Amino acid sequence: MNLIILAAGTGTRLFPLTKDTPKSLLDLGDGTTLLERQIKNAVVCKSIKKVYVVTGYRSIQIEERIEQFSSEIPVEIVFNPFYDISNNLLSLWCVNYIMEDRDFVITNGDNIYKTGIYDHISQGSDPTTQITIDRKSSYDDDDMKVLIEEGHVKRISKEIPLDEAQAESVGLVVVRGEKMRTQFRKKLLSMAQDMDNRNRFWLEIFNSMIAEGKDIDVCEISPDDWREIDFHPDVEAVKKAVFKKIF
Repeated sequence: MNLIILAAGTGTRLFPLTKDTPKSLLDLGDGTTLLERQIKNAVVCKSIKKVYVVTGYRSIQIEERIEQFSSEIPVEIVFNPFYDISNNLLSLWCVNYIMEDRDFVITNGDNIYKTGIYDHISQGSDPTTQITIDRKSSYDDDDMKVLIEEGHVKRISKEIPLDEAQAESVGLVVVRGEKMRTQFRKKLLSMAQDMDNRNRFWLEIFNSMIAEGKDIDVCEISPDDWREIDFHPDVEAVKKAVFKKIF
């Protein structure tokens, strides 16, 4: 199984912290970074054999930083030349070629997880296209909200009304099995060819698949199992969690 880390974005909502540093390389208070934490989690995951990091903004910094992991797990950098004029759907398109031959996990590059999450979500051998969710007492406008029906995803969008949301997408996906890989890649290629999709989130792939009658499974984790860095308060919250050794 491969791990795909989407880390091309400019992180403008974190300026000036990200003015000269990509979000995935922000110091978490102990000298480590989001990217390093994700790769270290991949190293201890039994099923992940290689990591692909899709870069864009300040790519050279990322390339230099991850050289230290080359002896622990193969890591390949894939540069997205469209990072500053598109959203992460095109970042995922940049690595579509690796989806044919091996199952894969996709994660947003601005997430941090507890050790063992990759093993947890990739358990089993049955073919699946599976998004990771958590459930909270309330949701906000920026959450990637999820509707679930009979154990499958019905819709995933930030536009879902707050009082209708049943879960939040973590931004962590497993695609396992040749048929599932083929379906996912076919849909990704189709959407990437339409310029109207240039600024769409990669998770929109699932809404399109659902519209065609495909089942999207869910795997639930606790809100305490992960954090996302998107706004300035998130940085301090993650630093505190790292200091307390929650992550």
